[in-house]
Amino acid sequence: MAGLGHERLASQSDETRDELPRSLRDQHHELTRELIMRAVVKRLEENGFAELTVPEVARASGVSLRTVYRHFPTRDDLLVGASEWIAANYFAIGELPDKLDGVIEQLVANAKTWDEHPELVRTMALTRVGNAVRSVRRVRRLERLREALREVTANLSDAERRRAEGVFGHLNNMLAWVTMRDENGMSGEEVGEALRWAMETLIEDLRRRNEAAAKARTNKRGPGGSSAT
Repeated sequence: MAGLGHERLASQSDETRDELPRSLRDQHHELTRELIMRAVVKRLEENGFAELTVPEVARASGVSLRTVYRHFPTRDDLLVGASEWIAANYFAIGELPDKLDGVIEQLVANAKTWDEHPELVRTMALTRVGNAVRSVRRVRRLERLREALREVTANLSDAERRRAEGVFGHLNNMLAWVTMRDENGMSGEEVGEALRWAMETLIEDLRRRNEAAAKARTNKRGPGGSSAT
């Protein structure tokens, strides 16, 4: 019965909505939007993003096609809204830790969680609009990743640092999970452990080279701190 009440409210005419007090209109707007978003999530999990259509979402949400288009004028707009909603409600990933051990543990935990909603992860990772939604958060996370990597890259050349940042950025990514799951049939737990192994192997190599670079720089300066001739 509650679901039918939501559908009736979501399907009210424009005139009726305009007569509502502002606070009720706002509530109606949010309720309608949530009904649409939940319908999108349901369809994505059942059929994937390639099969998603706006009329299908309208039917599944119990609101009119006109109402869906009022909230989301195009299919891309609908996917952008859904990606934002999915990111906030399903994948509320916290700030990237400032230590590499923490970065790895967070990724391993996320890889397991992503198994619960594989089609939603695929939507976020593979669609252009999903990538656009992730981009702002992605830039911030990459900046924090660079800072975390400084413990093993501070003495390396700019080129070496860029290589390290590029590889770690690629590994710490939903797309890595999707690729390993689809191409290798791996579970989220297996993906997480594989990524842990790859990152720890790279960290060990970077730490060794970073320490060697620091030692070489010290030797070049000489015991008094000045450059050796």
